[in-house]
Amino acid sequence: MSHTSEQYARGGEPLGIVAAGGILPKLVAEAAAAQGYAPVVVAIADGIRADWSDYPSTALPWSRTGDVFSVFASQGVRRIVFCGTISVRPDYRSMIPSVRTLMMLPELFRMVRGGDDSLLRAVAGAFERRGFEVVAVHSILRDVLTPGGALTKRTPGERETLALQRAAHAASEIGRLDIGQAVVASPDRVIALEGIEGTRAMLERVGELRAAGRIGRREPCVLFKAFKPQQDERFDLPSIGQETIQQASAAGLRGIGLSAGRSLILEAGRVVEAADAAELFVIGTSDDGGPVAT
Repeated sequence: MSHTSEQYARGGEPLGIVAAGGILPKLVAEAAAAQGYAPVVVAIADGIRADWSDYPSTALPWSRTGDVFSVFASQGVRRIVFCGTISVRPDYRSMIPSVRTLMMLPELFRMVRGGDDSLLRAVAGAFERRGFEVVAVHSILRDVLTPGGALTKRTPGERETLALQRAAHAASEIGRLDIGQAVVASPDRVIALEGIEGTRAMLERVGELRAAGRIGRREPCVLFKAFKPQQDERFDLPSIGQETIQQASAAGLRGIGLSAGRSLILEAGRVVEAADAAELFVIGTSDDGGPVAT
């Protein structure tokens, strides 16, 4: 029997939130509670340091990964949402696991092979095999998807549009290889590709390159964050927040492009306000960095 989210909300259905780092898990929990869900939080990785006292919550170190299913089952959770950032992957060979985690080790070793996309697919599969339904962040946190077109007062000029297109093409290629989601480019060349270090560290590297004179003073550089061609839309959509604006400005960028409809802008009003103050553009584009078809 299928149920709509409205039917679940009226019944106060428990919603499991696997919460890693950043502001996204808190935004998801608040939105879920406002819709009538009963958030049940399992904090992992970077999310363990957050204050989850407003909700039933359990903090699980990597050594207790296998306990997550029983924690959610004990709270009546059947639907799960993954959200937040994980800066360091677990090294299961160097820890003393709980009994449930020990029993899962062969499955866990298979999960952590490959890039982020393959990891998230494997984790989702582990939940689904145990009877949980995994749902997308934007099915709970509504109006967070990037719309098409410019959101800011400033819009990209001709040279910046060429830079967006170059960055979007490169981002699609590294996404296809499950390397990363973000690229910095100018109209004439690719400046930086995101790897396992993440967007923040990549932008810090761009700032260092600019300070060292490796990037021309008048060279218009942009950041593009792209949806990977093979990506499952339920997990790890490219996203930006206020911190991304600050980092992009510090790196001397002109603006930011995102895959329209398949990326997230967290606290969009504040992001746009910060971008306008920094004189950066933020724009949702097609996969090739061009205008979104209407």
